[in-house]
Amino acid sequence: MSLSRDEAREVAAVAIGLTIALRWIAGVFQAIDEIGGQWTVRSVLGRFLAPVGATMGMLTLALALLIVLSPTGSIEKRTFTFAEWLAAACAGLGVVSVLNSLVFGFGSAIGRIWFAALNGFAAVILGAAAWWILSNFESRR
Repeated sequence: MSLSRDEAREVAAVAIGLTIALRWIAGVFQAIDEIGGQWTVRSVLGRFLAPVGATMGMLTLALALLIVLSPTGSIEKRTFTFAEWLAAACAGLGVVSVLNSLVFGFGSAIGRIWFAALNGFAAVILGAAAWWILSNFESRR
């Protein structure tokens, strides 16, 4: 079986998008697992947001760049829309993660800021950059 460049790009875009979604779903399963034992809202939220970080943000930006740097028409519109939605979700979850780390985090204020910068802020910056690129992309330029 042979694969064209366009098909390879589409497969890669879908694979990256599914990986981002799986990281998000992993947080959902972590939160469900936390509810099974002794839990607090703080612990459930922490487990839900655990996968939100630089890795999710980098995957989101990689997906956006793969899509916009592909020739016009080589990526389906629904893949583009899915990527735009994932980028917005990554940025939004990053904001929630930052707020959770700063308000409900453990340790000193400096420790909470460090943790938020390492995880949530990275997701916000990279996810928002991906969303901005995708939402303002002009394919004819």
